[in-house]
Amino acid sequence: MLVLAVSDTVNKNLYSTQIRELAGNVDLIISCGDLPAFYLDYLASSLLKPLLYVCGNHDHYEEDDGDLDIYGNTNVAKYISRKNRYKSFGGRNLDERIERIGKVSFAGLEGSFLYNRGAHQYTEFQMNWKIWHLKPRLYLNRIVTGRYLDVLVTHAPPYGVHDQTDRAHRGFKAFIKFIRKYKPKYLLHGHTHIYNFKENRILDFEGTKIVNCYDYVFLDIKP
Repeated sequence: MLVLAVSDTVNKNLYSTQIRELAGNVDLIISCGDLPAFYLDYLASSLLKPLLYVCGNHDHYEEDDGDLDIYGNTNVAKYISRKNRYKSFGGRNLDERIERIGKVSFAGLEGSFLYNRGAHQYTEFQMNWKIWHLKPRLYLNRIVTGRYLDVLVTHAPPYGVHDQTDRAHRGFKAFIKFIRKYKPKYLLHGHTHIYNFKENRILDFEGTKIVNCYDYVFLDIKP
């Protein structure tokens, strides 16, 4: 399964008529957060592929996502109401959910570490609580597929991997525990920007490939 994973910035080449040349052969689009709805809508409608997403700390669920200001500022990201997970740009909100696309299982945990009490920010305790809510679905998925999960999609990185020292960009220790217990093949995240593209965006941690999806990346994911 060829996946286009995006996060945190609108890529001008993807958001253009070149999109089918660059990404026309992908099977799935994944957003790791902090992206405007119009961009995700363009990707999904241009490529005609399913879209899975989690929200970042700069994203907002709003009943009315038609505010024209969003089209003039790519730093503003407005998302659909939590009550309407399948409307607007057609994506499926993965937060605390499991979705199976083909033979690959995906789950999501939104948000960043709490730093100013804004939207989609969590303490370690709260993130552990979110994982607790996800737990029954992980065990059910193991019964059905023989494994807990293939891919965990987050906005923030795990603690000590791709994260930074400031509070806003620190990773979650809860994700480290998640990896050790449930052993997903991949953890895809955004949140920490990459300014040197020679930097290694993929690191192996105890058998899980942790991928920083800032801007965009193509991944060939097998169950």
